[in-house]
Amino acid sequence: MDELIFQIGNLKVGKNLDVHLDGAPIPFSVRTLRDIAPVLLDRDVASKLPLDTVLYKMYRNAERAIHRPLFQKHRLRYDLTIMVPIHLGSEFNKTLGHTHPDFIPGTSYPEVYQVLHGEASFLLQKLRDGIVEDFKAIDASAGEAVLIPPNYGHVTANCGDDPLVLSNLVSTDFESIYSGYIRHRGAAYYLLVDGRLVPNPSYGRLPKPVRAKDKLEIKSGLYTDFVEDPESFSYLASPSRKK
Repeated sequence: MDELIFQIGNLKVGKNLDVHLDGAPIPFSVRTLRDIAPVLLDRDVASKLPLDTVLYKMYRNAERAIHRPLFQKHRLRYDLTIMVPIHLGSEFNKTLGHTHPDFIPGTSYPEVYQVLHGEASFLLQKLRDGIVEDFKAIDASAGEAVLIPPNYGHVTANCGDDPLVLSNLVSTDFESIYSGYIRHRGAAYYLLVDGRLVPNPSYGRLPKPVRAKDKLEIKSGLYTDFVEDPESFSYLASPSRKK
């Protein structure tokens, strides 16, 4: 493994964004500039950087083998996302953005993220009949967790100078839906490196963005908290249960 940038327990993250768990590498998929170009504010970024530039890596089912049956029993999945610190024109490096499928009609699956290393900004938006009715930005540092409630889509940006290491917990019945973000060329607001939130005219009339401080209480860490008390995360697989 190359030079370490982050380690927690048996999880090690290298400088090239490779991840080892219990000494073994974890399979991953990547997002490149080619993938993210359709949702960027600055359309000429792709002419300044190679299209195959890796912006982040995604590691699905990153559970230890000893705990995998527990995750499967509760129909939850533990993932990791590692994002490079790079500016994409006037924006921070960011995820493509996605919405969540419905658990029942009108209520989509929620998701929980925890920042393990670095600085993140989560851009959450809620649409009704194609109209954005709520938009909020939540900044989070290492150790902090954010809940993506039902019926919200979201984008995550790496706002720091270091690689951003994220963990998330979500239902195994969950599949990200990217089409809305691609159709609108990104979120309802673009987060710029100078801190401004710039409206995306593709959405039409927008509500005023809110700088929120909503955080989910985490005791020992998202992974450990689940292993010690999986029932406390049952709302992720069954959103009709209240959190």
